[in-house]
Amino acid sequence: MKMTCTVFNPKLTTQNPKRSAGDAMSHTLKRKLPGIVILATGGAIAGAAGSGTQAGYVSAKMGVDDMIRAAPETRLLADVSGEQAANVGSQDMSFAVMIHLANRIITIPDSGAAVGIVVTHGTDTMEETAYFLNLTVNSRRPVVMTWAMRPATALSADSPLNLYNAVAVAADPDAVSRGVLVVMNDRIHGAHSLTKSNTTSVETFLSPVNGLIGTVIYGNTTYFRKPFRKHTHSSEFSVAGVTSLPRVDIVYACADMSPDLIECSVDRGGQRAS
Repeated sequence: MKMTCTVFNPKLTTQNPKRSAGDAMSHTLKRKLPGIVILATGGAIAGAAGSGTQAGYVSAKMGVDDMIRAAPETRLLADVSGEQAANVGSQDMSFAVMIHLANRIITIPDSGAAVGIVVTHGTDTMEETAYFLNLTVNSRRPVVMTWAMRPATALSADSPLNLYNAVAVAADPDAVSRGVLVVMNDRIHGAHSLTKSNTTSVETFLSPVNGLIGTVIYGNTTYFRKPFRKHTHSSEFSVAGVTSLPRVDIVYACADMSPDLIECSVDRGGQRAS
């Protein structure tokens, strides 16, 4: 005897199979969404190559509006707006751009129109900018940096999902007061121990000292810890009224090394550590 069994699924009673993705987005936009401002600075996340399988690319080819259009699902998470804060490859990132970026973040009204900030950035100097902002942005609201290892034109570009997850973290109330966060490859890093470990891998960034802050899987966040060092709103540093920084060179040393490079740096204007 043939028997049939019907399983009741309560979710099916509220779903309309004829409802399109556009209808779903329209319905979501009718709800009050948190405001997120995306500040773009260039980098590979805005890069373009001659083909989808070409390893080499030109960074900073796309504007912030292009990046948002490439990840339209971000508008299901937040009321997203974009601003081009800079447009450089991260190898050309400068303290002048960092200072401008920090001051711009501070001056964006901390209200429902901007409950969080996302900064798109290249990978070469991601650690420096993240740590700089972590010390100088006096705000409790989430400041989330993201990037891409592959250009936006790549066959398997990582930029749309990284941007989507970054917006999700920036809009998450649980991200408040966690300092500057870096979102990539489903991971949430803190600015303090972030380090780039590989020139091509999408898993290049690691947090070997203190570990991850959390994870974000298709917009769903899980947090493991909060940073325990002073940052952002508790930091003693400020860029208010600052237009430039003193020159500080980094000189790597080895056994039996001559002091010539250090002396040359000081003679050229490098600051001695006190």
